[in-house]
Amino acid sequence: MKNWEGLRLKAYKCAANTLTIGYGHTKNVRPGQVITIQEADRLLRDDLVEHAEKLARHVTCKLTEGQYIALLDLAFNVGVNAVAKSETLKLLNAGKIEAAKNGFLSFAKKKMRNRYGNIVRDEHGKIMYEVIRGLMNRREAEVKLM
Repeated sequence: MKNWEGLRLKAYKCAANTLTIGYGHTKNVRPGQVITIQEADRLLRDDLVEHAEKLARHVTCKLTEGQYIALLDLAFNVGVNAVAKSETLKLLNAGKIEAAKNGFLSFAKKKMRNRYGNIVRDEHGKIMYEVIRGLMNRREAEVKLM
């Protein structure tokens, strides 16, 4: 997780325009806040415990260590609620591991927008998506753990 999140000791706005610090920590971050590496490590541990506890409510199957790590990393990156509502978790809970792996990859896309900021749709009105390469790399690494 540390590799994917990167370490920033001074608060900044992430791609989602959220104040962030340390290794992707977003709770109670203040503009201009500065922390130490030790604080960043503690925040990450606390965040992972919190995410794991929330995620556990939605996992109904036995997971391997790799599956658990992959799922926790996904939840840390996109949020427990997004994972909890996902078809990916339903597939994993049903033991459909190969299909769940494909589901992980779906979390590496964002809605396409035109130059005016409007969502782009195809000729059938379906929203179009584009792959974010860095997120796809992360998702592929998670899938390898499964």
